[in-house]
Order: sequence, then structure tokens, then C-alpha cells
Amino acid sequence: MRPYQVATAAAIVMIAAVAMFDSRAAFSPSAGTQVGDVGARWYPFWAAAIMGVASVVVAYRALTTPQGTEGAFEGARSLFAVLKLAVPMLVYALLIAGVGFRTTDFTYSIVPPFGFYLATALYMGLFAWWLGRYKIWWVAAITIAFPIVIFAVFEIGFRVSLPKSFLYTSGLLPF
Repeated sequence: MRPYQVATAAAIVMIAAVAMFDSRAAFSPSAGTQVGDVGARWYPFWAAAIMGVASVVVAYRALTTPQGTEGAFEGARSLFAVLKLAVPMLVYALLIAGVGFRTTDFTYSIVPPFGFYLATALYMGLFAWWLGRYKIWWVAAITIAFPIVIFAVFEIGFRVSLPKSFLYTSGLLPF
């Protein structure tokens, strides 16, 4: 397992290096449009830098930590553990844009677009309840609070518009 961990970490370091190189304009004196503005490339640069440093730490730990003799994915139990993460992520991705199909004359929507915020609320609530085994009031708090915080940060703070739900188009929610 060790060579795969080191190879994966090395690949992520390379991806981070490319992203940092692509975002190097973050250090340009004309990075922002206003005095004190850091500009649009500041976040991608530092996110890639953190990702690269974390990957170096993972590679170091993979090289220095003793490895178990048993494989990581042995038996049906470990397959179910992976599916518990993969299937909700797939459903989450499908819910953001909605599930449907388009013909030449009509668009049929099986599931309307839940948008980023509503899909995130359902996704976080599911994980808090199912995997985290949180009490129901914590699940409700997470389900309500996370989309509101993300909305405030992205839509109000960064002024980045993320996909909206069918409730936004009907005027029921601001997202």
C-alpha cells in the first residue's frame, strides 16, 4: 500500500504546483481592483499551497509509519464503507443540477434542481444523522446552519453565485 500512497501524494503535489503556478498572479501589485483587495487568484494559490503541503505530510507519514499487513479493502464490510461515502456523493452531485433529460422539443425533469445550498443541506444532514449518529436537533441545526453560512460567505462575501434550487426560482428561498 505504501507505494500507492506515496504516488498519490506525489500526484497531488504536482497538481498543487500547477495550480500555484497558474495562480502566481496573486502576488502581482495589480492583483485586486481596489486598494487592499487581494484579487481573484489569491484563494486558488493558497488553497493549492495548503493542498501541496498536506500531500507532502501524507507522503512523509506513508514512508515513515509502519504499514499494516492486512489490505485496506478486504471483505464486504470495507466495500460497504466505501459505498456509504460514494453513493451519497453521487446523489449529491446529481441533485445540484437536477435529474432529467432533454429531447429536441421538451425538457423532462425527473428531480428538479436542488441547487448547491439545498443539496448541501440534505447531504450534511444525512451524514450527520447516518454516519455521525448525531441527535436529531444537531442534525436539524447542521442542516439549517451550513447552507446559510455558505450562502453568506459565497454570495454575500465573495459575490460568487452558486447554482440555485427550484425554490429560488419560485421565490421561497434566497438560494
